[in-house]
Formats: sequence, structure tokens, C-alpha cells
Amino acid sequence: MKMWVQAYTTALPADMDKCLASQITKCQEAGVWPPWDELKDEVHTFFSPQSEREWARAQMQRMTQGAQPIETFLNNVTALKQAGKVSDDYAFSVLVKAVKPEIIKEVFLMGIDEGDFDSLKDQCRRVGQAMERVALIRFQLG
Repeated sequence: MKMWVQAYTTALPADMDKCLASQITKCQEAGVWPPWDELKDEVHTFFSPQSEREWARAQMQRMTQGAQPIETFLNNVTALKQAGKVSDDYAFSVLVKAVKPEIIKEVFLMGIDEGDFDSLKDQCRRVGQAMERVALIRFQLG
């Protein structure tokens, strides 16, 4: 392992990789390694939560309903909101921008409290499902 670290230290592209190599070298020289479970927890804590949050927030910023059924779309928004640990105000603004314009228009015509994400989500679900039923009936009638 020590030879690998010495051979690849200059080839490691990121500072994070060099830091990891440095930590491995220190453990080798001291002859003391952390327990495996402690090491896994440290690595998971360092990488996962932050990157999951960032990923979820980036997904929320880019999302649009498109052709997705409203229920599927709202489930995705809710999951990303929880994963990204975003505020209701932020999720509210994302939802307003991401849902089909005709749904948002109807929701705001009915009246909605600004920043109340759960209320907006419920109203979008009701209006979206109604519009989907109308579209299905029109399709069946030809």
C-alpha cells in the first residue's frame, strides 16, 4: 500500500485525493488504523449528506413536470425536497416554476397562501388530476 501511495501521489488529480493519500500514509507510519465501522461512517458523513443535498437541490432547480402525471411529479418533488433539506419557501417557488402553467394558473385563481408548500402541493394535485381526467375523457370521445 505504501508503495502504491508513493507511486500515485503525484498522479492524484484532486486535493481531496491527495489528502486521502496523506491520511493513509500517516496511518501506515503510525501503525494505527481506525476501526472499519468508524472509517465507513466518517467517509459516509464526509461525502454522502452534502452531495445528496446538493444533488437534490440541483435536480429541483432543473425539474419540470413535462408529460409526467401530476401525482408522479409531486412525489418526485417531495422526495427531492426531503433529500435536499430545502425550506418550504424554496420548494414553493420551485413548484410554481416546474408545474405545468395551466395548472399553476388555476391554483392561483382559486387562491393560495404564498409560501405554503403543502397547500400548493395539494391544490396542484387536485387541479392536475382534474385536468388529467378531462384530457382522458376527451381522448376517449375522440
